Amino acid sequence: MTPPGATVEGLATDVRLPAGRGPFPAVLLRTPYDRVRHRAEASGWARRGFAAVVQDVRGRFASPGRWRPYEDEAADGAAAARWIRRQPWSDGRLVAAGASYAAHCALVLALDAPEDARPDAVLAAVPALGAAETAREPSGVERLLARAGWWAAHGDRSDSDEGALDKALAADPSLLDHLPLTGLPERLGRDLPSWADLWRHRERGRLVSRAAHAAVPLLAVGGLHDPFADDTTALWRAWAGPSARLLMGPWGHGLTAAPGPGAGPAHRVNLGELYAGWARRALAGE
Repeated sequence: MTPPGATVEGLATDVRLPAGRGPFPAVLLRTPYDRVRHRAEASGWARRGFAAVVQDVRGRFASPGRWRPYEDEAADGAAAARWIRRQPWSDGRLVAAGASYAAHCALVLALDAPEDARPDAVLAAVPALGAAETAREPSGVERLLARAGWWAAHGDRSDSDEGALDKALAADPSLLDHLPLTGLPERLGRDLPSWADLWRHRERGRLVSRAAHAAVPLLAVGGLHDPFADDTTALWRAWAGPSARLLMGPWGHGLTAAPGPGAGPAHRVNLGELYAGWARRALAGE
């Protein structure tokens, strides 16, 4: 593993290598939720023969700069992909992987980055495709509670406070009852300069339309009770790469960690084993 505080193009990055001499195929996961929380996941990939690279996105946790959600990830991901392929432990093959916002990072690397930086396969779980898709239902109705919770916890800050909205609602139960919607930061007592801009995004479907030009295999994973279930299936249907696989189950946004109604013993899938098996086959052209 790289020493704590290692950087790739200025961004905090950890690397977990498998046992043996290598070189190895690599998995890249870029996250706004603290790379340290993904160490067990990285170890799981390494045990299965992959070099696991986990990076804090720009402006989050140990990575410096300003975080602009959904705006900088293709360029920063491309820099990470090129760095990986230059390492002596890399065999040049790369899977971009992630869940939720990290799935967005993986997808824009495959669809928007220059060709020399694109991964050889993409694993996108419960994908938050973009600002517009997260802000509103397909009908156009605002996802106010979910977005207020996410922005209060993570928006316009380098760290996270998962309970920020709950604490604010306990202090003011009518917090979300007021108009205009863009006045929420003032009522929260926190500066959220990107909050108002979120509601100006209405261009749903940009990545789904770009999927028609995809050139690598995709594994899309979703939950029937996940708010982004329709986006997951739309991405899978539109994907034009050599292979597109879809796994759906009776799960919420946390997948097997968040079983929903109808989930039973058969739905306790070992996702780590499944992901690694798919990645091996995808990189082998199978």
